[in-house]
Amino acid sequence: MIPQMNNHPSGCIPAPPMDQFNYALQSVGDQSMHMVIAFRGLLDEGHLRTAATMVLAAVPVLGSRFVECDAPYWEYLNGCAPDALVRIHHSSDPCRDLPAVLTLPVNPATGPQLCIHLLRTGGKDTLCITVHHAAMDARGLLACTRLLAECYRNSGCSTVLQAEPMDRSLAAVLSQFPESARTCDWPAPEDPPAGWAFPTGSGGGSTRDFSLRTLPVSSLDAIKRAGNRQGATVNDVLLAAYFLALCTTIGPPPGRPVPVMVSIDLRRYLNDTLSLSQKDMICNQSVAFAVHMKPGSQSLEDMIACARDAMQEHMANNPGIASAVDLESFGYTGFARICERVQRMKTANDARNANPPFLGNIGIIPEEVVAFSQDIPVAHAFIAGIVIDPPGIALGVTTFRDRLTLTIGYGSPAISHETMERFMDTLVSYLPGA
Repeated sequence: MIPQMNNHPSGCIPAPPMDQFNYALQSVGDQSMHMVIAFRGLLDEGHLRTAATMVLAAVPVLGSRFVECDAPYWEYLNGCAPDALVRIHHSSDPCRDLPAVLTLPVNPATGPQLCIHLLRTGGKDTLCITVHHAAMDARGLLACTRLLAECYRNSGCSTVLQAEPMDRSLAAVLSQFPESARTCDWPAPEDPPAGWAFPTGSGGGSTRDFSLRTLPVSSLDAIKRAGNRQGATVNDVLLAAYFLALCTTIGPPPGRPVPVMVSIDLRRYLNDTLSLSQKDMICNQSVAFAVHMKPGSQSLEDMIACARDAMQEHMANNPGIASAVDLESFGYTGFARICERVQRMKTANDARNANPPFLGNIGIIPEEVVAFSQDIPVAHAFIAGIVIDPPGIALGVTTFRDRLTLTIGYGSPAISHETMERFMDTLVSYLPGA
């Protein structure tokens, strides 16, 4: 393992390559992520601000700013104002106004890495917890929300949670593999074929927007049955439907495999003896790998089989470890080289009008994550992820109480609201039971 550089100011937290890479990805899109929780009542603003302050004290990275230099680090901000951590937005129609709240980003260079929005409608609150991907991945956001809920329930307690030292790198994951598996020559990723990108119109993508769909419980039941018939997972079925919707919208030539980037949480490789707090670290432990499938068939059953076979092949070969090795090795050669790599990727994709679509199936949101108060019932919860600049798109999927929520953030006017809504309708139409 290549050692970290140690030329950081005293008391600051080194930013490992995963943090650096996700920070550099700002040049290709907004890297903010959002946990959304709809309540059937009103939260206490004072308790929420106190809870946010407790979370920042317990997780110093969240109360820090990202400092750009050859060996970037997290610099703690002394005294984040509680009032600035929680913002109230009054709305008569939260369904209409929520996408605008989801477009409010976190600036990692100024910090803090956590901002909380309350969309207040009469006697109900919709809570939006916004964080930056440089500080954590989706699993980290779940852990961050759980911690915030715990602090909210105990906001009257005078004892502030103590921060525990944490290695934010991928060292714990890679230590599960022999040295030979960490030094082999991994194949270089293939360039996506020209034209494999979401169609765009004129204009840039500086304005962010979100398209959301929450499906009934019956849809998840139908997806499970469709997968079980072919020995496929829920994720396989989602990938198949997403791929069919993309092919319908983009119209790639049949026959040549084209990629969809699929995220994977590397915590899956951690030793089972580790505690929940060690596995649910508020940091970055996720990467993405390319799943290639051939356009042509419009049969969902055929495409489920293709997705199943492609995913099983990847799962048999420790998916994501190649990316982890690459990042941990390349990342300690200087932040400028990471930025250059991201810029080269962007330039090459722009020249080829190619930007592989992204799928992040985050999975189930546990009840304890959103348990802010036993007196305020939760109506629904989901995560909305990053926004890739046009022509890229990223589909995020979360499940809460057996209801799937699909979210896509996108840049307009290059991608119009009408175009994305049609795409989401197409995607849902391909899902079993829709």
